Amino acid sequence: MQVLSKKDIREIDVLLRECYNVEILKEFVVLKTSKENKIWITNTDVFELDIEKLRANSIGLYFGRVDNNRLRLSVEGAQIVGPHANKNIAELDETSIWDFVRGFDVKPARFDKCSEGAYVLIKFKNNWLGIGKLENGIIKNVLPKSRKIISLNP
Repeated sequence: MQVLSKKDIREIDVLLRECYNVEILKEFVVLKTSKENKIWITNTDVFELDIEKLRANSIGLYFGRVDNNRLRLSVEGAQIVGPHANKNIAELDETSIWDFVRGFDVKPARFDKCSEGAYVLIKFKNNWLGIGKLENGIIKNVLPKSRKIISLNP
């Protein structure tokens, strides 16, 4: 993992601004894995640790990854960005939320200022559920299998 320079953080902030109209990373220390381009965020307390002596695979919270010059947020990344965003937000209704959390593609109840082919933030009431890819008015579900709810029965 490497700590990103201010220039690299600005490049990611540009992606956030273009897609969601927010700049949020200046509040965090941003790290990146070299292989998968995964982005992790943490606070400045990380500098009090001797990272070289730690044998850690990751530090902080997984925020997302850069995928074909687009930022693909994690569920937690969407929850951090969502309350500040005013663009590329899709709202689900009671019916489609259950399909979304089970891993199906859904038709949003509302999607304002959404770009075709963009990763859009998924919202239900005041809850940020993650992201999906908007294609032809349908949200393609990109939730990892480990985050999907397979059964709604107790």
